[in-house]
Amino acid sequence: MRTDQEMATLAAIVRHGSLSAASRHLGLSVSVLADRLNNLESRLGVRLIARTTRRQSLTEAGRLYLAEMEPILTAIDALETRVRDLSSTPQGTLRISAPLPIGRRWIAPFVGEFIARYPDIRLQLVLEDRYVDIVGEGFDIAIRGGPAVESEFSGRLLVSTRRVIVASPGYVQAEGAPERPEDLAAHACLVFNGGGHFHADWRFGRGDDSRIVRVSSRLATTSSELPLTWAAAGLGLTQKSLWEVQDYLDDGRLVTVLDAFEPEPVSFFAIHPVSRTQSRLLSLFVGELTTFLRSRFAP
Repeated sequence: MRTDQEMATLAAIVRHGSLSAASRHLGLSVSVLADRLNNLESRLGVRLIARTTRRQSLTEAGRLYLAEMEPILTAIDALETRVRDLSSTPQGTLRISAPLPIGRRWIAPFVGEFIARYPDIRLQLVLEDRYVDIVGEGFDIAIRGGPAVESEFSGRLLVSTRRVIVASPGYVQAEGAPERPEDLAAHACLVFNGGGHFHADWRFGRGDDSRIVRVSSRLATTSSELPLTWAAAGLGLTQKSLWEVQDYLDDGRLVTVLDAFEPEPVSFFAIHPVSRTQSRLLSLFVGELTTFLRSRFAP
């Protein structure tokens, strides 16, 4: 048994809280993980995890070992990635996370083209409207919208896109169009909120006039795509990226409001652990994705 596999097993058990949870994440049986942990503890001659029928916790030796081994695992991963990248033919495996709308509309078609160009690359694309734990869940890259990149990650700007407020013509005719962002308090707002709340923070204006308005709603969802469906059905207003609503605007199903208060464009980044910055495969994927998106997004 390789020592780094035993180390990775210990890290997974601690990260996911139990042998069974780590087993589901790694796709290995509980007995295999238990054997790896037992082998590691036997070779070291100490108990690393104190286990009872109800809970488990790291021993003092376990805490020390975990803290010292994690940089080693990171270094091994980075080294193996760089050695694999010496091959003249791009190869390897990538696990990518992306939000549903941009994932379905843009990332998925790009992935299909990318895999066709590089037959020795395997790629798993996970589309979810949630903020994934990049390292803990084993992702190589996460596509995220927003201005900030955490210090332990590296990020590359992929593309920026306008955001607009839209509603159906029927809704505007019946309820009128808001003239200022503050008027939204009197309107039916359709919100996406990953935390399950009945509110969302919408940004308006640019530069010194930039501000955030918290809107509340009787209709909220954890799906980023549903507010657009609801808006087209005449149920209220929602704020979306222009590329998401362009087809609806073109055929008249939706109209924009509050155009004078349009916010700064929202940016999408490719985020990955700093340890993988030198990965040729990762750099290839992000570089080609950037070119693909920028050729298709309206400024």
